[in-house]
Amino acid sequence: MPAKRKSGSSSPTTQAQRLRKENAALRKTVRALMDRVERAVDNQGTPFSWFQAAAKLEETVRARTRELELLNERLKRELQSRREIEFALKQAKQQAELANQSKTRFLAAASHDLRQPLNSALLFLESINDDALSETDRSLVRRSRLALAALNNLLGTLLDVARLDAGDIEANVVDFPIAALLERLGPEFQAVGRAAGIGLRFRPSDAWIRTDAHLLETVLRNLISNAIRYTPRGNVLIGCRRRARGLMICVYDTGVGIESAHLEAIFDAYYQVPSETRRNNAGIGLGLSIVSRIANLLSFERVVRSNPGRGSLFAVVVPYGSESQVSWQHSPAGARRSRSALVVVIDDNEDALAGMAAVLAKWGCRAVTATAATDAVVQLISADLEPDLIVSDYHLADGFKGDEAIAEVQREFDRRTAAAIMTSDPDPALRKSLQERGFVVLDKPLNLAKLRAMIDRVLQ
Repeated sequence: MPAKRKSGSSSPTTQAQRLRKENAALRKTVRALMDRVERAVDNQGTPFSWFQAAAKLEETVRARTRELELLNERLKRELQSRREIEFALKQAKQQAELANQSKTRFLAAASHDLRQPLNSALLFLESINDDALSETDRSLVRRSRLALAALNNLLGTLLDVARLDAGDIEANVVDFPIAALLERLGPEFQAVGRAAGIGLRFRPSDAWIRTDAHLLETVLRNLISNAIRYTPRGNVLIGCRRRARGLMICVYDTGVGIESAHLEAIFDAYYQVPSETRRNNAGIGLGLSIVSRIANLLSFERVVRSNPGRGSLFAVVVPYGSESQVSWQHSPAGARRSRSALVVVIDDNEDALAGMAAVLAKWGCRAVTATAATDAVVQLISADLEPDLIVSDYHLADGFKGDEAIAEVQREFDRRTAAAIMTSDPDPALRKSLQERGFVVLDKPLNLAKLRAMIDRVLQ
């Protein structure tokens, strides 16, 4: 083993360079001595002087040769030490990469396994008729929904961090109207705001932007969730302001505010501002870190301003897009259905099926639930029914996939029925492939506002 270097010593590369310089200097010295002896012999010309010069040269060369050998040995040891250090660093890097991959796989698996029962719990809670409950029971149900929503957000945050660490997120940049995203987020977060006892408003905008819609949604979800979390009372406003450099999408709140000394540190992972006014359900300090990393990935400009005790503004500036010829249809909030929808739900989890059936019944829809496509087809044919919408979990029993199950049901009818895939799989390639084939992708646990808006669009 090479001797340990003392603290503060130069690096192996620097030492090797210094030793090579010493080696070159010794060679230069030897050449100079040889030249001197040759000149002395030429000047004196006697045999005795030649003998003296040869003896002196031999002694000098022997000494310099020994110095050169010692120097070469030191150089070999330094090079060996450098190779060992580089090998150790390479091993450490490989171990870190393997550990990171294992963490990502674990979080993905844990997220899927935890989200399945969480999805069922949210569906059962949503199916409860609040009007039939006492005020005390309604309060308990409302708090239960908030607690489960917080758990769902935490699982989503951990999964986002794992994907960012693994570097497997690729931006899918498209042009789209910001209204499409805000209208999707509005009903969901307005319900969360009401449950938290604060007012929440979305100001409409007709601007078009160019970016990755899914990643921008992740950014806005984190900003809006933070605004609600740190606003004990008051209001949260989401709106857009046109700027020369892009559309500034803003989240204003009248919450506790942040001291200026913390405004940059809050974007570091796990950093939390110390405050006595923080709620017990405050997060773990990852939301703004995810916002910062996605903003860097998409080249967003971040904007943050805050006034302690009076509130904060968090915003991102997104490049403008070109208005497309594609017609973007959105159901206005509270749109009425012209008739009851028939929805086929395929899932190999019995609790999820029961929860979906209860929620759809509460919404005035008729549900046909099945654990496999064949069972769904038998029920439809027996009752002489045609579905308005087919919703299937992606991972079904015995290795079957949701897109295959939907295709099997669609083959029984002349028209192509609208379809959605439910999944907790974070793979962006899978999601992109499903969307390109015409499926709406629903995250698990389900965003019920998004599902209801889809049913409204289908019926309209």
